[in-house]
Amino acid sequence: MTLLTDYGPHSEYVGALHAVLVGADPGIVRVDLAHDIAAGDVRLGAVILARLVVQLPHAVHLAVVDPGVGSGRRGLAVRLSGGGALVGPDNGLLGLAARELAAVEAVVLPPARGNAATFDGRDVFAPAAAQLALGANLEDLGTQVEVAGIRVPEIPGAQLRPGELVAAILGSDRFGNVQLAASAADVAATGLAIGQEVMITAPDARAHGHVAQTFGDVAAGALAVYLDSHGLVAIAERGGDAAARLGIRGGGSLRISVTPTPTP
Repeated sequence: MTLLTDYGPHSEYVGALHAVLVGADPGIVRVDLAHDIAAGDVRLGAVILARLVVQLPHAVHLAVVDPGVGSGRRGLAVRLSGGGALVGPDNGLLGLAARELAAVEAVVLPPARGNAATFDGRDVFAPAAAQLALGANLEDLGTQVEVAGIRVPEIPGAQLRPGELVAAILGSDRFGNVQLAASAADVAATGLAIGQEVMITAPDARAHGHVAQTFGDVAAGALAVYLDSHGLVAIAERGGDAAARLGIRGGGSLRISVTPTPTP
C-alpha cells in the first residue's frame, strides 16, 4: 500500500490513514510516497503520483489531494492492468497514473455514512484501499464506470521556438527547485544547449541562468536550467532557493530564452 497526500508530513491526518489501514490488517505494508504536496495542488499531486506508482505497479495506491471534499466530485477505486489499484478523488489526481499503468476497471465509491463530510481520506478512501489490499473484488466496492471518464489534470504543452522555451510551472520541491512541464525532447527542439546563458522570465521576476547538466556546473548562487531525475526541465539555484528567487507561488508559466551574445 502506498500513500500520497497534501496533509503534511507527520500530521494527524496522515496518522489517521495509517490507523485505518493497520486496523484492517497490521500486516499491510505501507509506503509513504509523499505528504508534502502543496495544499490542494491536484496537478502537481497527479504528476508526482504518476512518477512514483511505476516503481510499485502491483500495489494499492491511496492518494488524497482533495480540495473538493464534501462536494459532488466522485471518489474512485481503479483496477490497473498489472494487478494494482488506485483509490482517491476523481478530480484529476488519479488520471495520469491511471494512464501510466493502464486502468482496466473503475468504480464510484459510495459516500461514508454517519461520519464527517470533510475527511473522505479516512472514511471512504482508506477503508476501500484496505479492502483491495486484502483481496476484495473491485466491483463489490461501488458502481462500475468507464475508465475513459477518469479525469486528468490540464497541463499545457510547452511552446517551442528556436532558442526559447515556454512551459507550465508544475511546482517546486522543498529545496526550492522549480519543476516545469517540459521534456528533454522539448529542450532539444529549441536548440538550447549545455553552457548557454539564458534569461529566465517568471510571472513576477526575471533572472539570468545557465543551461547545465548538474548543479556543480554553475557558480554558487547562480541559476541552473537542467533535466531532473524524471527527465523534466527544472531550475535550481546552487546553494539557494530558485522558487523564492523567481517569486514562484504555483501556477502560470515560465520562459527560458537564450541571452543574445553581445556584438563586438
